[in-house]
Amino acid sequence: MLRLLSLILFTIVANHSMAHKFYFAFAEVEYNEINKSLEATLIASAHDMESVLRDTKVISNTLENSKKNKKEFYAINDFLNNNFSFYITDSLTFTALDSSLPPQIQFVLDGFEVMMNGDVQFYLSANISSNIDQIYVKFDLLMEKFSEQQNKLTFRFRDKKFTYNFLTTTKIQLIKIEQ
Repeated sequence: MLRLLSLILFTIVANHSMAHKFYFAFAEVEYNEINKSLEATLIASAHDMESVLRDTKVISNTLENSKKNKKEFYAINDFLNNNFSFYITDSLTFTALDSSLPPQIQFVLDGFEVMMNGDVQFYLSANISSNIDQIYVKFDLLMEKFSEQQNKLTFRFRDKKFTYNFLTTTKIQLIKIEQ
């Protein structure tokens, strides 16, 4: 009886310690106006990302294994572009009253690494054809599966740094760039 009680207690503690109540993803994006590009690092829980990517059939095994599989690597790139999206527009030609977002900038997944602390860091870049005034950002990564997901974006331009929070109720934000 004591063994059974110990086993039950151990199972409850183990399950509780593996679960987490809060879900976060972080992104740092820098607008490099010299080479006209956006450079981004996206950080999320590797376990949560693997779970979502497997559920959506983007990867078949682990993130680490998908590095060697070109098809899965490109599928991860597409997944990230669908859930971490940038729409660049000129403030004179687009207003919030327009019914749809402007054309999306496509990020290229330059690589990623699974960290020892359990996070995964994705490195992304995108070329921009001209100077930009404002960017609409949709950052709903992992929100479809985890209703408590909160994402945070830090945007850097010149000497300035701006921080934006994304929730399930606020998935798209406008970043105005003052030249």
